[in-house]
Amino acid sequence: MDTADPRPLFPSWWRIGALAYSAAGVVCVVSSAAYPESEVPMLAAIAGALPWSLALLTLDLAPGVAQTALFLLAGGWAINAALLWWLALRRSGHRMPSRGD
Repeated sequence: MDTADPRPLFPSWWRIGALAYSAAGVVCVVSSAAYPESEVPMLAAIAGALPWSLALLTLDLAPGVAQTALFLLAGGWAINAALLWWLALRRSGHRMPSRGD
């Protein structure tokens, strides 16, 4: 095993959190689309997409509102996941020790 490699053997907690959040987002959004009559996946998707899911309050009850709401929720999860991944990758980059001359 090469000791010059400063990367840890296991991923950081931020990366595990980002991966878990991304997977939960896919499950919530897909299950909301697959089972529109069920309220639990939709409530989980709304809670996980905060603060972006607050935009649902601006929607009126017109035909196609369910698709618009699902797109808003998927977009909210995607933005939150991207920010979380950015933090995870940024944090792991700062933990690496600098190499002296």
